Amino acid sequence: MKWGKNLGSFDSEERVKLLSIIDSLRELGISDDIPLPQLVVVGDQSSGKSSLLEGLTGLAFPIASELCTRFATQIVLRRAPSEQSRVKVSIIPGPEAQGNETQRAYLAGFRYAANNSDFGVEQFTTLLSDAAERMGLPKPGTEDVDDLEKRFSNHVLKVELSGPDHPHLSVVDVPGLFHNPTRFQTREDSVIIRDLIESYITDRRTIIMAVMDGRNNLANQEVFRMARAADPTGSRTVGVVTKCDALQSGEEGGIMRILQNEVENLKHGWFAVKNRSAKDIRNGVTIEERHLNEEKFFKTDPWCELERSRVGIRPLKSFLGKLLYDHIREEFPTLVEEIVGRLAESRAQLAEFGPARQTPTEQRVYLTKIVNQYEKAVDRALAGTYDAGTPSDDPLKLRMHIFNANERFAKALKEEGYLMPFRAVDDTLDADYNHGNAAGAQTEPIYTWIRNWYRESRGACLPGTVDPEVVKSLFRQQCIAWSTISERHLATAARIVREFSIDLYKKKVEDEVILPRILAKVNPMIESSISAAQSQLETILADELTSTLQTINATFPTTLQETRLRRLEARLRSRGFVDKVYNNTTGAPYSTVLSLAEFAHLSIEDQAVYEIHDILKCYYSIAIRRFADNVVNQVVERYLLGREGSVKCFSSEQVSALGEGELAGLVADDYETNRRRTEVTYRIQRLEKALDIARKANM
Repeated sequence: MKWGKNLGSFDSEERVKLLSIIDSLRELGISDDIPLPQLVVVGDQSSGKSSLLEGLTGLAFPIASELCTRFATQIVLRRAPSEQSRVKVSIIPGPEAQGNETQRAYLAGFRYAANNSDFGVEQFTTLLSDAAERMGLPKPGTEDVDDLEKRFSNHVLKVELSGPDHPHLSVVDVPGLFHNPTRFQTREDSVIIRDLIESYITDRRTIIMAVMDGRNNLANQEVFRMARAADPTGSRTVGVVTKCDALQSGEEGGIMRILQNEVENLKHGWFAVKNRSAKDIRNGVTIEERHLNEEKFFKTDPWCELERSRVGIRPLKSFLGKLLYDHIREEFPTLVEEIVGRLAESRAQLAEFGPARQTPTEQRVYLTKIVNQYEKAVDRALAGTYDAGTPSDDPLKLRMHIFNANERFAKALKEEGYLMPFRAVDDTLDADYNHGNAAGAQTEPIYTWIRNWYRESRGACLPGTVDPEVVKSLFRQQCIAWSTISERHLATAARIVREFSIDLYKKKVEDEVILPRILAKVNPMIESSISAAQSQLETILADELTSTLQTINATFPTTLQETRLRRLEARLRSRGFVDKVYNNTTGAPYSTVLSLAEFAHLSIEDQAVYEIHDILKCYYSIAIRRFADNVVNQVVERYLLGREGSVKCFSSEQVSALGEGELAGLVADDYETNRRRTEVTYRIQRLEKALDIARKANM
């Protein structure tokens, strides 16, 4: 530290500068977050504490003690030329106003300034009353005190006194302890005051000035029991004995031993003072006369045996000023380190809340950023681009899961989609339909099934011809499992999309409050896309199963013609046809086309059955591929993965179109988060200001 060489000077530039810095930090409210070095006066209401403060500060405290007991008062003394003698009064908002800018502004608006000569006990009494009202406390003289909502405050009344007779000193006066409850001071109040005192004296950076009435036994002084508990080694405590002049002759011995630090050993020792008595006040004894009377008193026996530096208000004032300065000087480096650490901690805490989203603009920017990140991740997932090391079962591997599901769908459609297995031209089971797990699991040959339908449909067409309606009816029956298989596939794809969307939003939305709101917005949109996909699937199924059978696929006629030829060839071969056809009876070859035709001839009904089978088989092979592709492209791809599909149902364009109310409902902070964010933001602001003030001290 760069403190200068003149540290012993009572009013050195460094000392003034340092005390001013601490006062500025206190005004910022830093003590709400980090303990500040301070001097706190504690004692019983009847201990002479107010008179002691009057002697230290020259400030005429009101005689009615209940006027000053409901909040702490910081008294700041500053040396200044006579022409600059002033008194300024303000309120430092306490922790209960933290994060509430309106309340802090209201409290900070309490201001008073005047010349010292114009500020007396009446003005101080009025200010105390006005300050109590500003803090939400009952005004002095309030009769109805039984059902008060608020009886004490942690706000601090700050009184700044400047003048040529003041040293640079700052002291905090807390409400005095009392032991006999009254209508105005209840047992509950006593507990609150005790807790308030403890909150001050347990602070490791607080110097405790404990005041006792010399007429009372030290063992009975509760304030000293509290001081011992807070400062067991006595390293932070200064003892002050008042009302020494009120002792009866012969009682001085016990007090003398205390003052000589023989009973309660304190690092900073004891002081004795003689304050104005009630009689002195009534007789108009001034503060200067008080000092003279005090000096005369401590020159009498046995008080004259005490060290001159330990008796009277002037030595006490000088000692406290240097003690507070040395204490602040010692604590300042660690104080700055704590400000830095607390600032970093607060910034990290604010970062956990994510970007601010209190105004509509902030909310829209926040949501747009989330949606943009989501859309980019969707594009990567649809392109099959995944982060290295992503597990195979990770829901974010969207394209892989959809591709696998499509493959399973195509396989299920091929193996389970038909009612009756088609047969080859040699009447054996076609290998493409020999799976044993088709939906119908029929045992009868397909020809028998077709023959029965053909016979039941006779009458509308000439014998031997093929009725298109028969083929259409048979095709519908043959494809009856397509509906179940495709709906099952759609359900699987929908589940994949739901899991992907939820998992991705969880990764992109860190706020646990905002996530369910966004999911509540997105999920109905996803379900709407899935419903649209279901409608499209129903349309495709209807096109395949209820419409007229038709195709312009060039493979149909060629395949059908090829099948007819191969069937004829198979029939011929089944009857002994090799390279040449011979008559089985005579052994001579057939010599005419007619003879060959008679040999391959089938009945009209058989010819119709085989023709229906072959038409049905050729058309089915085309339709099943077409259907599978349509389900994949027009249902899954378009409505689940496409531009307006489920995974892209909430876009940045939609965010831009949201109204302010809907926008706030999605991403605005809830009350608790907003309160905490505001609180942390305000803490960061005051810590930044505090750090700036501290660093300007050139430490």
